[in-house]
Amino acid sequence: MLNWSTRLLTEYFAAVNAAENEDQAIRDAVERAVEMVEAEVGAVVRDGRVHGAYGFGGAAPEGALHGVATGEGRLIAPGIGDLYAVACPLGDAAGDALIVGRLDESFEPEERQMLQGMAQVLGLNLRSMRVLTAERHLRAEKERQATSAQTRQRLVETLLTIQRAISGRRPLPEILDAVTSGAADLLDGSTVVLMLAEGGPDRRLTVASTYGDEIVPPDGLARAAMSQATVLIRPDDSGTTIAAPVRVTGEMAGSLVAHLPGTVETHAEERDQLAAFAQQVSLALTDARTVEAVREAHHDPVTGLPNRALFLQILNRVLASRGTETDPTSVLFIDLDRFKVVNDSLGHDAGDQLLALVARRLRSCVRASDTTARLGGDEFAALLHDSPVESAIVVGERIVASIKEPFRVAGREVFIGASVGIATSREVAERSETLLHNADLAMYRAKKDGPGRVLIYESYMHAEVLDHLSLRGDLQRALREGEFRLQYQPLIRLADGTPAGVEALIRWHSPARGFVSPVDFIPIAEEFGLIIDIGQWVLETSATQVAQWRRTFPDLGLNVNVSGHQLVHPRFADNVMRALALAGLPSSAVTLELTESVLMSEPDLGKAALHSLRSLGVQLSIDDFGTGYSSLAYLRELPVDELKIDRAFIARAELTAEDLALVRTIVELAQILGLRTVAEGIENVTQLASLRNLGCAYGQGYHLCRPADPSDIPAKLDSMAAVTRLRT
Repeated sequence: MLNWSTRLLTEYFAAVNAAENEDQAIRDAVERAVEMVEAEVGAVVRDGRVHGAYGFGGAAPEGALHGVATGEGRLIAPGIGDLYAVACPLGDAAGDALIVGRLDESFEPEERQMLQGMAQVLGLNLRSMRVLTAERHLRAEKERQATSAQTRQRLVETLLTIQRAISGRRPLPEILDAVTSGAADLLDGSTVVLMLAEGGPDRRLTVASTYGDEIVPPDGLARAAMSQATVLIRPDDSGTTIAAPVRVTGEMAGSLVAHLPGTVETHAEERDQLAAFAQQVSLALTDARTVEAVREAHHDPVTGLPNRALFLQILNRVLASRGTETDPTSVLFIDLDRFKVVNDSLGHDAGDQLLALVARRLRSCVRASDTTARLGGDEFAALLHDSPVESAIVVGERIVASIKEPFRVAGREVFIGASVGIATSREVAERSETLLHNADLAMYRAKKDGPGRVLIYESYMHAEVLDHLSLRGDLQRALREGEFRLQYQPLIRLADGTPAGVEALIRWHSPARGFVSPVDFIPIAEEFGLIIDIGQWVLETSATQVAQWRRTFPDLGLNVNVSGHQLVHPRFADNVMRALALAGLPSSAVTLELTESVLMSEPDLGKAALHSLRSLGVQLSIDDFGTGYSSLAYLRELPVDELKIDRAFIARAELTAEDLALVRTIVELAQILGLRTVAEGIENVTQLASLRNLGCAYGQGYHLCRPADPSDIPAKLDSMAAVTRLRT
């Protein structure tokens, strides 16, 4: 993005400038800003109101947007999720800002810098529009309008000149001279100095370029503008000096300083113009340095492998030179499994070390004539020349096996995995981007099937991804329009048959799709971040319902399933307490269920989150116990209260000796650790009797009670309690 940000901003400026009114300018600005940084939502807060809201679907969360405008870094949008947010001031008015929110990634310094440039341009244009509207019937305003239009046009032309210099790889001093001359021309021939900070403890400012009369550079004002990160304007002996801070790749790098005749009061517009220009200059300087770096190095600095751009160039050359009789060209798209855990727990240096080791293993898995590349993040690719699909599969499986072996990183052994997608082509006219995209789709499908898979691209995968995205939209609508409902399945004390609690089970009957199983929609909700809002709805709704039932059944407990995404969410503990407080349900009545695989996928984060939840007073349960791979040592460290024995251990109509031994081992282990046990999937009286004899305390299953709608639960609880009273 850095290579073309100035050009896009120039187009952005032209589009905003061409708007017929303020509302259109804001709408165009917000939509383009959201698209440029690949965000989900955007809006403008101005004069205490929200304008141009984009991407929210329904009503925009005005309160949350005002909070972001005043400094909050997160934006909770109903139906979308918890987003990273950035607010860029439109001018000097407090609270007026361009706001953009994104789900999966925080904003890089270069992105923030680009958005600040957009906000400056939008604010300048809106102020100009307001002035023109207020005075359009005056003759003097006609002259002002013409001058303002000319000034904006000159700004566009200046930016295009700088962009051409960057694209033509002109020397950096020449680009800096274009900056100062352009700014001087914009300010009607005023003297302009670009001052850049050098290295060293005092960050000495030196003059990088000057245009206009010789003046003594105002070092103090330039430094003040840098330290305060704002445009400053002050009177001096011969007029007024304005200093606007300049950044390079997100870092404060210097100041653009202009000396103008006249008093401070007469230069408010020039101050705004210089501020907007400095933002564009920052991007131009960033682009200039980035262009030089990209042209000099087409290899990833961490791994030494070709980067994405060079990989696509090589693939294009290979495809263009193919003959019709040769074997197909194969592309492997490789995505690492569990890399994020290493990067988060051991640090970025360890993550870079691991990526370099992965690159070395990848090279050892292919022929010397083949090409491997790092596409970005934890994604790699391999280009296999003249390789039929059978050979590509062998290479893919070799890569999976190699990556599965332990790595020595930061003084310890770490274990990761890899998923591989393969796309092959015999077509001479095949586009490199299409082939790589198909391999990416195959990798995505392989990852969905489970870690360590190798899959060949097939055409159905494209339709599957489209359906995947469609399901995401349906899920957002379902949450927004209240299509979800809950059923409850009682947990029974096996010794006497009395109900101890209920487990909340989410159900979705889509108007378009019919009944959709949680097995199908929960993974999609997790992938796109919707599980946070869905999980919170389940918790709040079930807590309110059980709080009502406890008036009749005072000891009734509530079990709620928790996703791993919820567990590691920074505000999950607060969300749990808020839900219980709103419902009036004591924390001791609630058990949160987490699967064994979730706890083991990120053990350090999971353990910390469990301790945080345990401090609230809620109970914790490991669901589907015995199907994962947790160690006894790790289990002892977890602050859990309950083990739920997976239904796979008691699935047979009559339990075998092996089944009974496995269940007995789990029950005895739980007793040693002081944990209660719950058996899932009890379907007949024989299973029930066996589990009672083994000492299992609680159970669930169709034989005891099927999941039921909320309206049916009180009668079922009454019935089970009455049977128990008759027995006693």
